[in-house]
Amino acid sequence: MAELFATQFPQNIDCTLIYDTEKKYYRPFTDTDFAGGAAGVDAFGRQRVSEPEMIFNSKQIFNNDPLYFDDIEESGSGTSSTYSKPRASSTLSVSASTAGKRTRQSFMRINYQAGKAQLIFISGILSKSGGGSGIIKRMGYFDDNDGIFLQRSGNIYSVVLRSSVSGSPIDTVITQGNWNLDKMQGNGPSGVNIDFTKTQILVIDFEWLGVGRVRVGFNVDGKIYYFHEFLNANNKDSVYMSTPNLPIRYQIVNDGTGIASSIEAICCSVMSEGGRENVATNGYISTDGTPITATKNFTNAILGIRLKDGFLGATVDILDVSLLTTSNDNYEWRLIFNPSGFTGLSYSGVQENSCIEYAIPPNETHISGGYVVAGGYAQAKTDIQAESLKSLLKLGSSITGKKDIIVLACYPLGSSNSVVYGGINYREFI
Repeated sequence: MAELFATQFPQNIDCTLIYDTEKKYYRPFTDTDFAGGAAGVDAFGRQRVSEPEMIFNSKQIFNNDPLYFDDIEESGSGTSSTYSKPRASSTLSVSASTAGKRTRQSFMRINYQAGKAQLIFISGILSKSGGGSGIIKRMGYFDDNDGIFLQRSGNIYSVVLRSSVSGSPIDTVITQGNWNLDKMQGNGPSGVNIDFTKTQILVIDFEWLGVGRVRVGFNVDGKIYYFHEFLNANNKDSVYMSTPNLPIRYQIVNDGTGIASSIEAICCSVMSEGGRENVATNGYISTDGTPITATKNFTNAILGIRLKDGFLGATVDILDVSLLTTSNDNYEWRLIFNPSGFTGLSYSGVQENSCIEYAIPPNETHISGGYVVAGGYAQAKTDIQAESLKSLLKLGSSITGKKDIIVLACYPLGSSNSVVYGGINYREFI
């Protein structure tokens, strides 16, 4: 039995120690000393006090969330993704005896803030149907190079830590029988016998200062039960994975010999425990004195930004935009996510260490479609400022590497064309 006697601590003993009344000495706290046991502390061992900040979430109650998730047949044939509104989910399937890979992945790679534990909840059914020889199913926080995920390969369930530290991805696969906290077979500390054919909430939390602890578990009946932890401090000669900025991913693969099989993707949430600080680099990009002619009664592109190659894991918040017309016409401004017509342009880097690159289009570049994330009206020759444009919809890329773009646009409302200058203030989290 251990009890805390803060008032009895000698002056030279840290008050974060605990007095073990059986062994008669002071020792450091462990996870099990907190209410809720291991689930009562975050990845850094700090007591959870219900102050996580949401940084990404997705639920499929209206559609399959196409603004936030890419869903494609990566290779082969015979794969499909079927959305069900009643089930608020998408079922990823492969056909019998047909080689094919189906992947559903968030466009955004969720930024990790050093010193904060990243807490991830992912719901789904790993073994919805089929499986066995020739079939691999995965769900977790990962891409082709790095990450943490739950896997069924053949008939073997495992948790996997993927790392590209060596220059190519290497999977550390821990099978269920070797999980070091709870094998989840009914006879472990939780008493839970996990059924992979039923809906489950996969829980992942980790610290990443290049090194640190990774824990994986399930939330059952409102309680988190961790079944395995990877300990990556004081035992490695490098970081345990190359980046903590990763997407949510569901995946199913048939090597061509397996039976028809499926996995169901439901909902997900990524949180930063202990809040999140706006400790980042502010930047600004503009047409740099270049006047852009905007055609009356058309949506004209003025300035576009996207992530640079090699920076797809960065996160960008738009802080405000500025638009100035020198003609006598009123106008509407719009900030548009992935419009059509902004193609074939040359991009330049903002500066060497920025994650952003930009393109200034030719005069009268008309665009259409896309998703308008902000907009408004302004009077002629007025410099508008649109503030507080923080949005969950952020720059990312598709599974195949196609980048998102955000375009500042102008729609002149008068009887003649307008001459326009534009700029964007942003904050980048690397």
